[in-house]
This record gives sequence, structure tokens and C-alpha cells, in this order.
Amino acid sequence: MGPAREYGPDRGPNTVADLDALPDEGKRYELVHGWLIEMSPSALHDYMAEALKDLLRPLTPPGHLLKGPWDVQMPEGSIYSPDVVLLDAEAYRNAAIEDRRAVTGDDVLFVAEVQRPRSGSWKTVHNTKVRDYALAGIPHYWIIDLKETPRLSVYRLGDDRTYRLVAQTEGAEALNVTEPFALSVKVSDLLPR
Repeated sequence: MGPAREYGPDRGPNTVADLDALPDEGKRYELVHGWLIEMSPSALHDYMAEALKDLLRPLTPPGHLLKGPWDVQMPEGSIYSPDVVLLDAEAYRNAAIEDRRAVTGDDVLFVAEVQRPRSGSWKTVHNTKVRDYALAGIPHYWIIDLKETPRLSVYRLGDDRTYRLVAQTEGAEALNVTEPFALSVKVSDLLPR
């Protein structure tokens, strides 16, 4: 038997089997183009993700479920765990019946990522995931950047399978959106009080 394999952001390339074989140490990882990236939650990150789910849950379209974090299979073998995911309920049920490892982009209408400053995943969230979520065909992608003044960026999938930034707001500035949820949102309303 060879030496124990080491895992981490500087180790790879890895496969989904490698991701699933990681020891259960209470840490979560995403598989990003063969690299294991440790998810780095914090109390504020988790609070904001839960606040966003609480805001969106009553607005969830019929036939869909709001979950998160939830594993989504990406093109090229990556596995991402967006903080908030809007899933087609029937596709979710079928994935459970088939006991699939993850849902696919075809099963997802919307994803949101909450991004902590200096977390090391800025490039992944703003570049790699923007590209990959679009290639997977996910129509809507939101990013909440937890900067000094938090910012919400709203992306919509174009016909060419790339995202367009359609709206952005910071702090207490209201942003009105119509899809996939019809609401007016202020990022500051999601912060703990």
C-alpha cells in the first residue's frame, strides 16, 4: 500500500471519487476543475445565506424547492455546492429515486453564492463559477459580496450560454427583480441586526 494521499487546494487533479473519499472531519469541499477547494463558512456567511433563503422561500415558484448548500454536477466533472439553489421539484425527486451523487444544471433554475472577503474563493465565485454555471445552463446566478458595504450582483443567462450582469445594488439601495423571484431586495436587510 502506498503513502496516504494528501488533499487540499494545492493537491490534484482529483475526481468525484476523491472528493467522496475525503475523511469526515467536519469540512466541506467543492471539486473545481480537479482541485479540492475547502469551503470556508463563517457565522456572517451562514447568516446571510439563511436570510436569503428565508426571503426567497415564500416566493418560490410552484413545482420548485429552495435548498442550500446543495451539490450540483458541473460540466467537466466539477461539483459545486451553491449556498442557495432553486431546484425543479420533479428533477429533485428523480435524483433521489435514482440515488444520484448530485443534481445537474438542467435541474436548477437559480443559484446564489455568498462571498466572504479574503476567503480565497473570490476568483472561483466571480470567474470560474460565472462561466461554469452558465455552461451548465442555470438561468439565474446571484452573488452577495460581504464587503464593508455588502453588494448583490444579479446575472441572467443569455442565448450564447454566458451570463450578463443585469443588476447590482449595495447596502440599503433597493433592487427590484422580476425573475426567478418577483421582489424588491436590499442587501442590508439580510444583515444581522
